[in-house]
Amino acid sequence: MSRLISYSKPYLGLVETGKRPATVDIVIAYERELGPIGDDMLRRRDITHPRTLKADRPTLTELARSVGNGDPGVLASAPTSRSIDFFLASKVGAEGAGHLREWVRTGKTSTLRANALAVLSKMARKEDIPLIIECLETDEKVRFLSLASEVSKLMQHDWETSKAVAKAPATAPNPRKLAKALTKETLLDSDAESRWCGAYLLKELVPVLGR
Repeated sequence: MSRLISYSKPYLGLVETGKRPATVDIVIAYERELGPIGDDMLRRRDITHPRTLKADRPTLTELARSVGNGDPGVLASAPTSRSIDFFLASKVGAEGAGHLREWVRTGKTSTLRANALAVLSKMARKEDIPLIIECLETDEKVRFLSLASEVSKLMQHDWETSKAVAKAPATAPNPRKLAKALTKETLLDSDAESRWCGAYLLKELVPVLGR
């Protein structure tokens, strides 16, 4: 891996054992070289929100530690990228997962609730699926953010267009292309949020596709 991504072996050893922070560049380099994982989740494109958190500061390791300590930090104010969701999902322990569940239920901002749900979904624990679905069905603001994110990452529309499609899926610029991409989302085993959003949007697109 050191040879493939051009980082020294001692440095990668420190990162992998948690003695040095993992930057987003390291995570992306690993994703690039490891190739598809599961349903190719890591290689999917990111959302186009202009304030998507890149987490250079604080580092990803510091952010994971903060979540574990019960402090959401920047998760309360900025949408996360897929790389960050996956990194946090792999790093937070039982306590951190507990905090994420609580933030999904009672987070003070819709951004925090949506971010917590996204990370929890990437952890792919069956026991969390009912909570994820309940939140998407009952929390209108989180549902809207999740749907807009789904459209954004699949179609790479600008954020305003993605929000418009989330509000009225039938207005999607290219509904057949979106439907094709959503069909794959509904088959994912390891992301309940994407499965739910895919099914929801497909249902809303049916009247347009039937014309």
